[in-house]
Amino acid sequence: MSKVVRRRAGDLAPNLELWAALENGRILTAALADFYDEVFADPKLSHFFKDVTVERVREKQYNFLYAILTGEPVYFGERPRNGHHWMVISNELFDYRENMLARHLENHGVSDEHVQHLRRISEAFRKQIVKDAPFPKRFGGKELPLEGYESVDLAIGSLCDGCGGEMHEGDKAKYHVRTGHTYCQVCMPEGSSEPKVAATS
Repeated sequence: MSKVVRRRAGDLAPNLELWAALENGRILTAALADFYDEVFADPKLSHFFKDVTVERVREKQYNFLYAILTGEPVYFGERPRNGHHWMVISNELFDYRENMLARHLENHGVSDEHVQHLRRISEAFRKQIVKDAPFPKRFGGKELPLEGYESVDLAIGSLCDGCGGEMHEGDKAKYHVRTGHTYCQVCMPEGSSEPKVAATS
């Protein structure tokens, strides 16, 4: 049975005691591995990740929690609102996902007190994630479209989501405004409207 999660002041402040209880991330890594194995096999959740590898999703979630709990600048992904802007997620589905994660944390020996703290972190972003229709990303106070590609000069190196090749800082690339998939100039040359190679990650 799910528990009522009530937010508290300071839920998003660094909590080094909790991080230490997670053995500096070792327990979190193991719990997230089991959790996302179940997510990727779950009919209610797996379709949100059809073009993403389980390794990438685990890494992003780990770094997100690592950054919150330690205050270290290790998470460079999108904020939850933009990262989930295209996902239609109900309150029931949000709770379903949180209950699943809580179960895996408990299975790895995380105390109820610490599980509830981690749930309150998620709860802080409920209003940014739960919705009955997709909404555009926001950047610099402006709304971005839900479909199409934009050109970008990479601020940091990355991997092409088409061919998997390495892209370097300063390279020109194109990214899908909804999914965030990023393509090198070989996979998506200037003037093209679609990538030559479908996303593999």
